[in-house]
Amino acid sequence: MTIKEASERSRGHIKNLEPSFGDRVSRWYSELISKKIPVLIYCSSRTPEEQEELYAQGRTKSGTKVTNARGIPPQSLHIDQGKGSHAIDYVPLSLSSSGSFTASWDDSQTYAICQQIGEKYQLRHLEWEEPHLEDGLISGWRELVTPQKAEVVIQKKSIVKKNPWASR
Repeated sequence: MTIKEASERSRGHIKNLEPSFGDRVSRWYSELISKKIPVLIYCSSRTPEEQEELYAQGRTKSGTKVTNARGIPPQSLHIDQGKGSHAIDYVPLSLSSSGSFTASWDDSQTYAICQQIGEKYQLRHLEWEEPHLEDGLISGWRELVTPQKAEVVIQKKSIVKKNPWASR
């Protein structure tokens, strides 16, 4: 993969993000490029069905568990609920001997640098998931799926019937 291909693919994923989050991710990505830290954003939005497929891995399908987030109901910030998603997955790139860029999945040092720069843009990383950054301005997936709580007025009801002897 060339750096141009990685950039085009990454910028395509940035377009799938919720606009204010996408702006912050774009500025983060631009800063990485300016510091000559090549990364590939390889995932942004997922459908609930795609998330369920990932959730099934290591449970009902063979493979290693990759997520604890269900797709139905939507428990991942990758799921677009109408305005774009609030999470990305990325991987640092390294130059191979053939002159192309390849994924460096085990490059913990570069992940740490990316995460540190991400904090400046309010991008939250999860300790257990290095290639993941999410919107630090929201508390989590529940905030996106739980309707805003309106003030509830509770009426007190008597448990004693007014006319307990009355027939129905």
